[in-house]
Amino acid sequence: MKLNDIVKTMSGYLSEQTIIDFLLMSRAFEDTRYVMMRRKAVDRITAILIAAAKNRELFFDVAKWGQDHEIASKATFSRRKDFLKNLGIISEENVETPFGRPKIRMSLDEEKLKEHFGI
Repeated sequence: MKLNDIVKTMSGYLSEQTIIDFLLMSRAFEDTRYVMMRRKAVDRITAILIAAAKNRELFFDVAKWGQDHEIASKATFSRRKDFLKNLGIISEENVETPFGRPKIRMSLDEEKLKEHFGI
């Protein structure tokens, strides 16, 4: 799926600022310095998780968007989130909801992002 097509599907699921940050992250990671890393960690799923964490989005909303539009499964998003969490780039906070299980609000540690990826 092309980047523009992905962005069109985000509206209604994620904030406008998250979409803008996703575009900026995607462009930053297209730099040739990240060619090797991209295959291992920095792909569109990682970029959207970083952008969403920067804007304190709920993980549920990101994973639902990804699954609804066949970007990746919820399990893939979860594994990538855990990878970023283990690096210290993303942290989690449980948010109580009136119905069902608590949701996870992600937040970004920009210093750790810079430390690991230089951006």
